[in-house]
Amino acid sequence: MSLAGSSVAPHLALLRRVGFCHLQGAAGGGSARSGPKRLHSYYCLFAFGVTSGYVLQQAIYAFQERSDLDKLSRVLFVMLCHCTCVAKQAVFHADARRIDRIITGLNQTLFNQPIESHRSQLRGTALSAARLLRVYYSTAVATCVLWIIFPVVYKLRGHRIEFPFWTFVDYNQPVMFVVVLFHSFYATNLVAVGNTTMDAFIATVLFQCKTQLRILRMNFETLPERAQELSKETQNANYNKILTKLLFECIQHFQKIAETMELLQSVFGLAVLVQFTVGGWILCMAAYKIVSVNVLSLEFASTTLFIVCILTELFLYCYYGNEVTVESDRMVESIYVMEWLHAPVRFKKSLVLMMERAKRPLRPAAGLIIPLSLNTFVTILKSSYSFYAVLRQTK
Repeated sequence: MSLAGSSVAPHLALLRRVGFCHLQGAAGGGSARSGPKRLHSYYCLFAFGVTSGYVLQQAIYAFQERSDLDKLSRVLFVMLCHCTCVAKQAVFHADARRIDRIITGLNQTLFNQPIESHRSQLRGTALSAARLLRVYYSTAVATCVLWIIFPVVYKLRGHRIEFPFWTFVDYNQPVMFVVVLFHSFYATNLVAVGNTTMDAFIATVLFQCKTQLRILRMNFETLPERAQELSKETQNANYNKILTKLLFECIQHFQKIAETMELLQSVFGLAVLVQFTVGGWILCMAAYKIVSVNVLSLEFASTTLFIVCILTELFLYCYYGNEVTVESDRMVESIYVMEWLHAPVRFKKSLVLMMERAKRPLRPAAGLIIPLSLNTFVTILKSSYSFYAVLRQTK
């Protein structure tokens, strides 16, 4: 696998392990879906059934307890988070072919140029993405583990347990309690690992686009120097032809980055829009819940970790989307600072056209509506606080 492609390799391996992403090529139909790929497709359907079924259980419980604001807040912030997970999980099932195209695009030669300085940046991107993934999903799993610990502790102390989801069995009996506890543990951990990994995957593709834009800027800035070096290394080489060839490669590189961004937004735009739409409500409900529990309790610790995960989720999209926009905005400057004064007239005309195209920077957005920027992140925080203030007043 290429260096650019390796940045999403850990994410894909984990998503396939938990049944959130099909094996590459398994969405093609026919003989491609025979054997292990067919079995894995069934496993993916099972995982989707577990997560969507768990959301349905939470929705029924929320409807039953709609008059009790404390119980309602207890289930809503988790249920809304699981809804966003199901939305993204549905995209990974329904749009498997186009997701394969994104992965294939990262492995193309334009994204993996053999220059050592570029390879160093690509390695750094892959390492950073892997570290972020490990920390992110580990925090989510730790949250779920704490959610399971305190029902067990309360049960051992003889307290009455009420799980925040509907079930048709009496879990006051020891055997049924273990069954329901295991069901809750599996479903919440499945969502925790899958949801955080899907977020990290989308963020990593944005991160990779940002890295590619930085590499492209370096290529533009050093374009005449590289052409001169190549003309010296190759006998009877025409400098002007090499210069034009390198410019054409840079234009192709930019076009490939733009296509990747467009494809990413087309595939995940609606799901990310759902995430941003309910993100403020999730934080609001979690904050409403956390102020009513003991600071030294396990429930406080688990809710705190949950809030950290949600803030990280929103921040990842906004930060890397903002970075893509910043790098894209700098493209015109990088083109202008190259040594173009002594270049041929035809080359200068091509540069003017490229600069005009670069004046329209790449601006990632959720559903082509909400820009992925740090300003959006701040707006969501302000909105969630406003929702929380209204809830506290109506209590």
